[in-house]
Amino acid sequence: MASAASDTPKTPIDDLAQCRQWCASGCKPRDQFRVGTEYERFAFGLDGRLLPYDGPVSIRTLLERLAERHGWTPYLEMGRPIALSRGGASVSLEPAGQFELSGAAVPTIAETVAELQQHQAEFADVAADLGVRLAWVGLNPFDVPDGAPHMPKGRYDVMRAWMPRVGAHGLRMMHLTCTVQANIDFSSEAECMEMMRLGHLLSPVWIALFANSPWLEGKPSGYRSCRAHLWTDVDRARCDQGAFVFDRGATIDDYVQWALDVPMYFVDRDNPDGSAGYQGLDGRFTFRHFFDRGLRGRRPTLADWERHVATLFPDIRLKKWLEIRQCDLVPPSAIPALPALCKGLFYHPATRTRALDLVADGDHRIDRKALREAACKDGLDATLGDVAVRPWCEAILRLAVEGLSALAEQTGVDREAARSLAPLQEIVFEHRAPFWQRVQQVVDAGGRWAALAQQT
Repeated sequence: MASAASDTPKTPIDDLAQCRQWCASGCKPRDQFRVGTEYERFAFGLDGRLLPYDGPVSIRTLLERLAERHGWTPYLEMGRPIALSRGGASVSLEPAGQFELSGAAVPTIAETVAELQQHQAEFADVAADLGVRLAWVGLNPFDVPDGAPHMPKGRYDVMRAWMPRVGAHGLRMMHLTCTVQANIDFSSEAECMEMMRLGHLLSPVWIALFANSPWLEGKPSGYRSCRAHLWTDVDRARCDQGAFVFDRGATIDDYVQWALDVPMYFVDRDNPDGSAGYQGLDGRFTFRHFFDRGLRGRRPTLADWERHVATLFPDIRLKKWLEIRQCDLVPPSAIPALPALCKGLFYHPATRTRALDLVADGDHRIDRKALREAACKDGLDATLGDVAVRPWCEAILRLAVEGLSALAEQTGVDREAARSLAPLQEIVFEHRAPFWQRVQQVVDAGGRWAALAQQT
């Protein structure tokens, strides 16, 4: 939900084929493939509470210090900093002040690790004397949505009004969750859709490996990834793509046709100070309606399309790249494991084919929604019929190592990438306590934010 200004021109959309072309324009040669990593964290102060936006110890203070000391450029809304940018990276705020780094797209996992370390060092520089620390957990275990801070962003005001009308957990998703996400490239439309299909088929694997959200609103949730479970009832129109994502013949146009029929949250309008603002819509006005009818004399542009696509929330989201969105936030030592997994599995075609074969239906059709929900509830111990998630996770980790090794042999770079998988390998093969269990132990013992911050 980053807020930095878009570089997409306000080119009028005269033909809906432009929407497909915008997505397909992300195709690039394999030697230009990059991986981007995004992650959100909860920031809290000495009083043990999440930081408010304003005040001497606040989110605003952190943003202003990062800009002053470390060369980030602030992005303002109504005169208030709500995001930062530098190079290909950005810092933005989620609805309850979850502090998000959207990292630059880089060719190697080593660069991802270096970026993570640099950001941690910069954050420590601006936060240490304030007593501000970070908690690396997928779901706020303690608060209810109304008890969490609310960031002063116009689009979030629109979403807060919208969410209760369309699902049970939208406000929880906005205010209580944190994720780690990987962004990957593709070389053709066919490869894009094959990657999307694999990303969806691997949903139980992503969820089980990164499960880190066992508590909700002060109580055990009954789920190892309650965060991933919450997404099943947020806003089905913009989260559930239907069966086409598992179809070998699916095309980018199938994704675009789905996106066109999702209701729009808002259109942009200028705030009184000239910064970007948002005008909420009625919940029935889709992007296809916008194209067919216009809106108060306005015609849609590619910038409108880009903004609309960014408000869709499927497990795998297509922009000009693909986003892997199922994972809970994990401690910083494990964050590079997600881009490493993605690089090894998706960027080496033979490995990608083997991964697809591993999670294919076989002799009978697997109920993918039920298997995803089983992974939310039971993590690595999830089963559905004769499908067990742990053996899939074991095989996927081995395949990722093989894919990374093969890519390193081909390119001569990133030979140490597989080391980033170690935190997951320790959990799966050496039976170290999974992330969710470590959180549960802390909270069961009465620990609060300061105790959770020890999980590194």
